[in-house]
Amino acid sequence: MTHINHSRVVLGGIVAAIVLFIVSGIVNGAILGSAWQAWFDAMGSLNHAPAASTGMVIWAVVSLVFGLTGVWIYAGIRPRYGAGWKTALLAGFMLWLAGWLAPALGQVALGAIPTHVTVVGAAGGLVGALLAVLAGAFIYKET
Repeated sequence: MTHINHSRVVLGGIVAAIVLFIVSGIVNGAILGSAWQAWFDAMGSLNHAPAASTGMVIWAVVSLVFGLTGVWIYAGIRPRYGAGWKTALLAGFMLWLAGWLAPALGQVALGAIPTHVTVVGAAGGLVGALLAVLAGAFIYKET
């Protein structure tokens, strides 16, 4: 069994993070923007979100963590499942299960965020995770 090429995990993870950041921006800005704004307005003084610029930095870091994790999963399962798009999609799906689906179920259980926002966000997260890990896997090479 070969060793993981960590420099390629980082490079692929950065590419994956860029893809995730863009897809998340489309989902949460263009698609869910008005729903999020209505929720923020309804929360009133209970909303303690940071300034928009700080929030963007936080989301960039979140995207980087997810991107690195997704490509690392791909690199880890690649010897068993083989290199290629099917393994990348499996890794992206695994990332989505832990990174989007489980938190979405928790949000629904708490009832803190409107269910349709959570469902659309999780669906968008699936698209983002799959595309991001595909892009990162394209960059990843063992040698």
